[in-house]
Amino acid sequence: MDFQPGCPWWDMRATWGAPNIKWCEATLCAWVNEPANAWSNLAYLAVGLWCAWRWHVTGIRALGRFAWTTSLVGLFSFAFHATNNFATQLLDFIGMYVLAFLLLALNLQRVGWLTREQVGRVHVGLTVACTLAVPVMRFARIPYQLVVLAAVLVIVGTEVYLSRRAGPRESYRDFWWAVGFMALATACSVADVTRMWCQPDNHWLQGHAVWHVSSALALLFAARHHAGLEGGSLHRW
Repeated sequence: MDFQPGCPWWDMRATWGAPNIKWCEATLCAWVNEPANAWSNLAYLAVGLWCAWRWHVTGIRALGRFAWTTSLVGLFSFAFHATNNFATQLLDFIGMYVLAFLLLALNLQRVGWLTREQVGRVHVGLTVACTLAVPVMRFARIPYQLVVLAAVLVIVGTEVYLSRRAGPRESYRDFWWAVGFMALATACSVADVTRMWCQPDNHWLQGHAVWHVSSALALLFAARHHAGLEGGSLHRW
């Protein structure tokens, strides 16, 4: 049965409104109303758990950062795709902002534009400011997905800049793997939202679900990259 009055989460949709985007997967009258798009978020939790394990083994702080931020992305994205309303979509974006702006602030420190003491303030400031901007952008009909895209472009751009001045012992192999998986994720998500790849009743495989899995793999390699910068060679992994 389609999503309608009387279904789980319908009252939240009526109170908060619909999200600003409708992915291809049909919205079911169920407690998890987009199964493929919701359960694919387990990939983020798997990466988060892996990072937490490696943090415990190695003591590398970068892995600890990826452990909690990646897990947060997975939990908040699952909540959104299970319920489909603006309130949980905002929660989904908070998770993405927390992760993306932390990486952005850390990269700006590595470039030399921020001090270590400023990283936390910039991270929190950007996260709060962009969260507060979401309702404004929604009212103005500006896709707030553009904020995440801009953050990712800055992160990749600063990494490319840093790679050009890297020493001979610094490997960027994991970074380029991360870029490759993120490019694949973006292509699948765009194909989903533009309906180039769209089978609404397939609740096992969707383009946006592939976005979740592929972007989680991108975060895995990003975590390896940052851990390598902090802890040296990762050949033992």
